[in-house]
Amino acid sequence: MMNIESTVIDGSFCQPLESTRLTRTTNWSPNNDTSIRSSKSIPCITKSEQQLYKLYAQALADSEVTQDWSNWVEMMAINCQKCCSEAEISHPIAFRTGRQPQLSRNIRMLQVERDSWLLWNRARDTLNNTRQDLPDVIPGSSDQLIIEHHLLNNAELRMAKAVQGWLQTIKNDERYQTDLKMAMAKLEPKRIYWEKTCHFLKSSSYNAKLPNPYITSLDFDATHKQKRRLYDTDEQEENDLLQIVFSLLRVGEYSKAKNLCKSTGYHWLAAILCANELYHDENYYCSEASDFVYPVEGNQKRIQWTENMYELCMDMRLKLYERAIYGLLCGRIEALIPVCKTYADYLWAYTSCYIEQEIHQTLVYAHQNELSDVDKHRVFSTNEFGTHQLKMTTIFDEILASCPTHIRDEALSPFNQLEKYLILANYDCLCNSIISFLHSNEPNGSLLRFSTHICLFLYEQNHSDNFNQKNFIEILTTYIHHLIELEFKDLVCYYISKLPANNQPTLMATFLDTLANRQDKEYYLKQGFTYKIDIDTSLLKLAANQQREQAFTKTNTEEIISTNSKNLNENDQKQLESLKLLTTFLSTQTLDALRFANRICRYFLNDAKYEGIRTALSYFPHDIDFHTIEANNRQQAGDDLREFKAFGAYIAAIEAIQRWSEMHQKQNAASSTTRDDQAYLPIVIKAGYEVFDYPQGWLVDNTNVHQALPDHENRQAEMSILRHKCIPMLACNLLRIFDLSKNEQETFRLIVFLSDNRKQQLYSLFSKDTLQSVLSLAERAAERCLDRQQQQQTDDATISYFLK
Repeated sequence: MMNIESTVIDGSFCQPLESTRLTRTTNWSPNNDTSIRSSKSIPCITKSEQQLYKLYAQALADSEVTQDWSNWVEMMAINCQKCCSEAEISHPIAFRTGRQPQLSRNIRMLQVERDSWLLWNRARDTLNNTRQDLPDVIPGSSDQLIIEHHLLNNAELRMAKAVQGWLQTIKNDERYQTDLKMAMAKLEPKRIYWEKTCHFLKSSSYNAKLPNPYITSLDFDATHKQKRRLYDTDEQEENDLLQIVFSLLRVGEYSKAKNLCKSTGYHWLAAILCANELYHDENYYCSEASDFVYPVEGNQKRIQWTENMYELCMDMRLKLYERAIYGLLCGRIEALIPVCKTYADYLWAYTSCYIEQEIHQTLVYAHQNELSDVDKHRVFSTNEFGTHQLKMTTIFDEILASCPTHIRDEALSPFNQLEKYLILANYDCLCNSIISFLHSNEPNGSLLRFSTHICLFLYEQNHSDNFNQKNFIEILTTYIHHLIELEFKDLVCYYISKLPANNQPTLMATFLDTLANRQDKEYYLKQGFTYKIDIDTSLLKLAANQQREQAFTKTNTEEIISTNSKNLNENDQKQLESLKLLTTFLSTQTLDALRFANRICRYFLNDAKYEGIRTALSYFPHDIDFHTIEANNRQQAGDDLREFKAFGAYIAAIEAIQRWSEMHQKQNAASSTTRDDQAYLPIVIKAGYEVFDYPQGWLVDNTNVHQALPDHENRQAEMSILRHKCIPMLACNLLRIFDLSKNEQETFRLIVFLSDNRKQQLYSLFSKDTLQSVLSLAERAAERCLDRQQQQQTDDATISYFLK
């Protein structure tokens, strides 16, 4: 058994997570002060408890390397004990600051968590070490050897012994020991018990006239035979002694109890305690050449003694704690229940009685040929043990059936229920119980922390077949969300890596979505990569999470393109950050990044947020082509690439129009004779026609290869709406530019182009109002042409007149 109080945690066991079986280069280290990157103080937990989260992860990572799971479980208990001690030191400070109630609850939960780890440390291997190849016990063996052999064959009895030892250990805390010492200090050492009564008997022998209400014999059962009482002081001292002896037995201190009885003169009680020991004579098993004579141990008539004690412990004339002591020694639960005050006392009492009953039954069947006919008839025909034979599998139900309400409520508390299923090795019910508590109770850090790591332990030990994997995933996912909520960011990726591979990307994407800036996202993406998390899928899910619902409408009230792009909001920035991460970290899925860029560019174009499109375009190479895209379907890749470049063509046209507009306004304001806008006009015309005459049509797919994609219908509808909105708007702006620059030739050329059947009759995309505007501009251009023609004719006539 480990000694928690003597264990000093100096950090020497802490090795960085680089030592785990996965290759890791940029992971957190427990010796790094910045390993828990919490940006705010967590008021609900102590600093030492915050450190406990990291220590748990570190111990788990170390055990993955060493495969020393026994040491891992022990470390969990040690870490909890260390955390409890640090929290208790800060308790007086909390009292002055008004946080005492919260801290007291935290300390209590840490203690319960520590006790649960102590249980698992004792009980984890008891069910797996059953020896099936042991030969039968040698006939005539001593009671001690018979029981040791039975322990190796009986997993339930080993578990009961482990549970009994655990309950005794957690009971025997510092406060309990202090109370015992104070109580024992009141008992004075004596050579004989009932000292005051004995003194009275001696004095009364000289004065026979004095009335004597007390016993006249010092037999230990004299009070019952004579129906007289002891001297008041002796009565009180005996009650105190019996209670102290039981308290010592409650924590397994049998030797101290016997020594106390001897030192106070109660040798008969010490003899009763010794009578419970198993008989063994080592001299029968040692070498004949040995000259050393070993003392005989235990009670050779233990079977008969137990039968008598079983009757005696229910004698109501005996004191309460005397009956409880006898009931403990013989395994009669009815005698123990009246002195049980907590659920732990009940569980200890039932477990101890089960152990004594199992030992007694084993010895009876082993020695049945050695019993006399009278003893055999009495033992087998009137065996009261058989009427209430305890089993580990039914102990918990019996406690609930017989205990008071407050004990039942304590038994049904979360940690006690988890401990129950750990004892019974019912891992499926364990996980179901954890899920139930997580759904029905307020978040409890200690419960969630303990249950998560228990499930991880069972999962690592290949017990996953014994419980529903879906429950395991939900428990671990809840713990990961708990870490994210507490902002223990450097622990998140490690625990995500413990999920099944197909569940990791969803949690990783959720975690990345909570990070405020791109630097943090890049940092934890690298960390996730070292833990072999599927970063590609995680990023794609992160991008999918950034999708937003937006109504694409064909109604277009703007015919003039604004020179100022609309501002990007927070969600737009998140989408661009996700795109940047996709283009930076995706290994072989550039096509997926391209599709995501196309999707957000459609949104940006619909909202006239041209700066967003420029940013998205900048994340890809300027000369991106088939050779830079990894895709199984070249036709799909071609359509996506053509759509991506279509946005670039449109942005180029917009920028040209904006540049021309700035030149034109500047020249008009300055009344300049130079016409820079005329010189720049061919660039505007070229940019516009690159949209109108875009290969296979601007934002048009001529194939149906995208039908298998989940967003095919939405994509087609959005492209159609943008086509109906942007082509007319661009055409109207070019026609207005031609109108302002009085370039009728380009006006008519554009009109012809828009109506050309070979160019998909782009005029069919125009609304009636837009067509009216186009016709109006064409009419003005025609009028200018006619006016110019008429003026030319007039000028020609005038020249002819003068030439004559």
